[in-house]
Amino acid sequence: MADFLLRIGDPNYPKSLLDLNNPPQKLYCRGNLELLRKPAVAIVGTRNCTRYGVICGQNISKCAVENGFAVVSGLAGGIDTSAHKGGIEATIAVLGNGLDVYYPISNKNLQEQIGREGLLITEYPNNFHAENWTFPARNRIVAALSNAVIAVEADIRSGTMITVEIAAEIHRDIYAVPGSILSNASRGTNKLIRDNKAKIFDDADAFFGGHIKKKTKQIEPFTFDEQKIIDVLQSDEVHFDELVEKTDFGVAVLSNLLTTMELKDLIEKLPGNLYVLK
Repeated sequence: MADFLLRIGDPNYPKSLLDLNNPPQKLYCRGNLELLRKPAVAIVGTRNCTRYGVICGQNISKCAVENGFAVVSGLAGGIDTSAHKGGIEATIAVLGNGLDVYYPISNKNLQEQIGREGLLITEYPNNFHAENWTFPARNRIVAALSNAVIAVEADIRSGTMITVEIAAEIHRDIYAVPGSILSNASRGTNKLIRDNKAKIFDDADAFFGGHIKKKTKQIEPFTFDEQKIIDVLQSDEVHFDELVEKTDFGVAVLSNLLTTMELKDLIEKLPGNLYVLK
């Protein structure tokens, strides 16, 4: 892993950071500096995210990377983590601590992988531990490195909203993924859309140019019984007991059908005896 120190005026120092009133004077970097030359999107959101948010973060990131974008986020848990995992090879993680400090510790392996395959950036020297004030400071770099900021899930008061406010001040495009009106994780993002402070983000392919070639699975045609199960699973994950009720299959018959559909890669079994379409 190669380490670099960039100062203002260095040819590799990101010019977009100069849009900030207080750009970092130094950047400690580890990894692939070429990612700083790519167009970039920030994918940000709450640590307390839902499964829906995780899937959105990963899918948006994957789509961005496949269309030539770098993905910027803050290596926090939740949405940040999902965004980085969606496109490791083109991910830029902005830290609120030194390169040799791991925070959160649960992301130690992910941080090391990004240092090898993507790019780690921080304005703090080695062995510097994060403080409460370093996270808002980190967020300004996340916003400024990006051409657009996409908020996936966030409550009304959150670090994500700080990132969005900074992005608005430096004239970055802001998007928000609509979420459930029953989830606190989407109160902030839904409010951004409602207040016209963010454009709705509901189609990654269209946003990034629609250049993704989707892989087609070579599978047998659905049977009539499988189609009944697929129809029930169209909206969201469904518990086994609810599938029994809505399909009228017996427990043994349904169990065999679900096992077959898993083997055919049509569905996925989740913890808690839940099932979801793949």
